Amino acid sequence: MDKLFDSVDKILFTDRPEAVPYNYRISYKVAQLCLILAKSCGRGGCSILKLHMISLALTFESDMNILIDFANDRTHEYTPIRFDPAVNRALNYALGDSMFAQQANGLYRLTDKGKKFVSKIDEDIELMAREKERLDSLSNKLTEAKIKDIMSLWRYSNA
Repeated sequence: MDKLFDSVDKILFTDRPEAVPYNYRISYKVAQLCLILAKSCGRGGCSILKLHMISLALTFESDMNILIDFANDRTHEYTPIRFDPAVNRALNYALGDSMFAQQANGLYRLTDKGKKFVSKIDEDIELMAREKERLDSLSNKLTEAKIKDIMSLWRYSNA
């Protein structure tokens, strides 16, 4: 990788009228997905749908509270199902960088490299503190079975 940059004389930046919001930056999304896999997915892995649901819930506190209530069986309704292209891009990046691996059953899990990345994030108590706190509250309570139930209800009632 170092040899790639040896031939670069200069790096040019193009001034843009607006900065990219933090939650659309690839580095943030990769870190967020790593934390989701580490803190809210069991050893069996995590579906892409679960990654999308939790990533969305991390964006808004009200959505996370609804998701936590659903995961703890305090409510049987969960409607915010949205698909974020930034999650897909970050997932592909993390797969390409060998931070994630896709299992034969289609679920994703952290590799050793991803686990080391998460441990570095955990070392700094201020880094992604809000995300870590919310994921600790959710823990492993949102199961793949509950997600399948949501999807079947959603498909039939909103199709």
